[in-house]
Amino acid sequence: MRGAPDSVVSRAGRFAGVLLFWTLVGGGLVVPATMEGTPATPDAVAQEAEAAFRSAMEAWAYDEFWRLWDMGSSASRRALSQGDFTDRMRAGTTRPAAGKQVEAIRVTPQSPDLAIVYVRFGLEDRRRPWAESTDRPFFLRFEDGRWTVNLWDFVGLASYFSPDVIPAQPLLVPPPRPPRPKGPTR
Repeated sequence: MRGAPDSVVSRAGRFAGVLLFWTLVGGGLVVPATMEGTPATPDAVAQEAEAAFRSAMEAWAYDEFWRLWDMGSSASRRALSQGDFTDRMRAGTTRPAAGKQVEAIRVTPQSPDLAIVYVRFGLEDRRRPWAESTDRPFFLRFEDGRWTVNLWDFVGLASYFSPDVIPAQPLLVPPPRPPRPKGPTR
């Protein structure tokens, strides 16, 4: 019949062919662009991500906040200007402890452009001689041919130790009231 709709089988065959064609063409156009410049092996991903993280910790330890901001991901740099980032880091109460910046590190590549860095590092309070070690993960992204950190991670760590609360004057507590006599009073 000339005006009859195509059979379901022939339509499915054409759809599968078109889908296969666009998958191959689209894959050829998209995959190389996202994979361009990324490290080839998980070991290379781990080594490069670790080096980037150590460099970020070093920049923080030496108060090179301009350098640390430059290592930030594009999303965190858009959300946090360099001046605001520097002000927040300088106002922080914490910095990496001398000699204990990175005590232990393990990098787990999740994909060619995402790595989780599990790290144990020392932090010291800028106001008093107090240091402690902490464990935490960091997510590093591969953007524009380099590994980047999330700047908000460092802003949060800069205020790791809570500020001291020292009242200016001692708190005055009024003396208790004398007990009231029971019964009728005249």
